[in-house]
Amino acid sequence: MKRVFSILVCFVLLPLAIKAQEQPRARIAGLESNVEYMSLLRDDASMRHRIDSLQRVADDIRHEFLNSNSNRKQYSTEILRLEGEIYALRGENSRTAQRINDIEQEWILANMANGTLPDSGANPTPKPLPDAPGVQYADLTRNKYFSQELSADDYAVLRRAQKRESDVAGMLKAYAACYDSLANVQHMYAVAENESSADSLMSLFLTRQGECNTISDSIATVWGFVFDNKTYLYDLLFDKQGRVDILDESEQKLQNMRRDIEQMHGMYASDAVVDYFFQKRYVVDYEITVAKAAGLSKAVDSLSTVRKSLDGLRYRFDKLNFKRRYFLDYEPLKFSSKYVYTSKNPVPECVVYENGEMFRIKLGEFSARQPVSKFKGLQPVAYLRTADGGWRYYAGGYPSVEALEKDLETVKRLGFRSADVAAWIDGAYANSREELEQLASRHFHIEISGADELSPEVKRIIEQNAPECEISRTGSGLFVVNNFKSKEAAELIARSIQSVDSSLRTTVGETGAGANAE
Repeated sequence: MKRVFSILVCFVLLPLAIKAQEQPRARIAGLESNVEYMSLLRDDASMRHRIDSLQRVADDIRHEFLNSNSNRKQYSTEILRLEGEIYALRGENSRTAQRINDIEQEWILANMANGTLPDSGANPTPKPLPDAPGVQYADLTRNKYFSQELSADDYAVLRRAQKRESDVAGMLKAYAACYDSLANVQHMYAVAENESSADSLMSLFLTRQGECNTISDSIATVWGFVFDNKTYLYDLLFDKQGRVDILDESEQKLQNMRRDIEQMHGMYASDAVVDYFFQKRYVVDYEITVAKAAGLSKAVDSLSTVRKSLDGLRYRFDKLNFKRRYFLDYEPLKFSSKYVYTSKNPVPECVVYENGEMFRIKLGEFSARQPVSKFKGLQPVAYLRTADGGWRYYAGGYPSVEALEKDLETVKRLGFRSADVAAWIDGAYANSREELEQLASRHFHIEISGADELSPEVKRIIEQNAPECEISRTGSGLFVVNNFKSKEAAELIARSIQSVDSSLRTTVGETGAGANAE
């Protein structure tokens, strides 16, 4: 652990004044006098640096956790603490970024009508280039060609779209880091040694999943602005010039791109990242065409380099199939010739788990307690009292019906001819195979209240994780998501919904007649 805390000292306690690895957020020229805006920009840079430092610490400790056979509990505790701090900071940073965007958008709308909108960013757009021939820039939209061909307002929008591309690049990096962290949490959950640790990691997984979804939504929004405006303005340029040939070729490529995107949708964790990959390639190809048509050789070379780099862009983030774990003690039946249970070691009461699936062999039902000699050679055996005062005895503990079939036949040969399957599924009880079939056919639903409309984030969680389920409105501010095949799946989705919108109330219930829950 000494190395871990050395890492903490090196990264966590570094002064925030140290230059961050990320590029500073581009600012709008003309808002320098806005005190709130400039303060928010400083806060944004400081928080991003802090998050980056903490993330490096967490990644280092996570590496230690995965490669160490000792101190795993200490590592896990420290990772959970750091992840909690990172999440809190990212939430605050997200609110800061949203306020920055609001101020920028208000300012742009207020200034666009009168044509006074200057360019944005830390490196403002240069003044129109001199008329001297041959002056070119590698940055396509910075060339004088566009300020000559487009209106002042359209050119300002084009430059704004160009600047926002750097924001998208930062979001893609943030999404990759968030996704990798999410995958690591899932791995830690899979090897958690007890239910308490697993529950903490499940909560962290749901929280981080919500964060990844928020970043994905931001990518969709900002990149949508870039893509729509750039393609519209390039189409406008060629339409003015009568270049029908280029417009037709562009339309064909656009249709091909949309077909590719449609085929990929739903296959990976983020459709927004997939959309970006294909749309960015389309935009760069279009920009190369624009640059060639305008004779901008420097921009052609620059864009060709960008186009090659896109082939290595990471966009296939596999869906993470998170399955809740229950720490149930499965015990296959053991047979011996000795007495296992005695007056000093009586048959214990059967453990009933509230969650998960447990299958046992029901040995029989009796009106009175049975002598321990009846169960000679069987272990484990347990009992439950029935509502009418009777006694039920069970043997073994199995994860499925298939796992107990062989032992069930052996038990019957030993004299328990009425032995049958008994099961507890999420706390509901089946006393026979017939009741088990009824139990397995149950369906569950989620009732959601607290909002007149469900947000896009909530709808996406349901659509991505439970595509077979249906959302319906049953009253004012009340929605029902039907057709869950297990209570576990419904509860997991309900927790995910609340992780993205804590103002909503969710209740999981059984659809139709309930099974016997004795």
